[in-house]
Amino acid sequence: MGILEIEHIIPVSRGGTDGEHNLWLSCRLCNSHKATQIDAIDPETEQRVPLFNPRTQKWSEHFTWSHDSTHIVGRTPIGRATVIALQLNNKIALQVRQNWVEAGWHPPKDTIR
Repeated sequence: MGILEIEHIIPVSRGGTDGEHNLWLSCRLCNSHKATQIDAIDPETEQRVPLFNPRTQKWSEHFTWSHDSTHIVGRTPIGRATVIALQLNNKIALQVRQNWVEAGWHPPKDTIR
């Protein structure tokens, strides 16, 4: 998970641009899960919603950390759909976060409930 890539929030193939407003850093694994998705199904409401946009939305409004700080928990339809679509709680991410928790590096202070 240590390698970051430049991600297109809206993929070029879906009408996005290479402008800074449409670019973000993403880990390779999350970016590969996102692929060309721009929306996904919220498992709670079963409605199609846009994926989280880190350029225009605040992380803490859509997500929180599990009690042990290893799982990302969606708080809104956008958050829940994004967690599933990008597989944010995959086995590798959970192990990395557990190691970070044990080292005292996680969760980031600005995302604590």
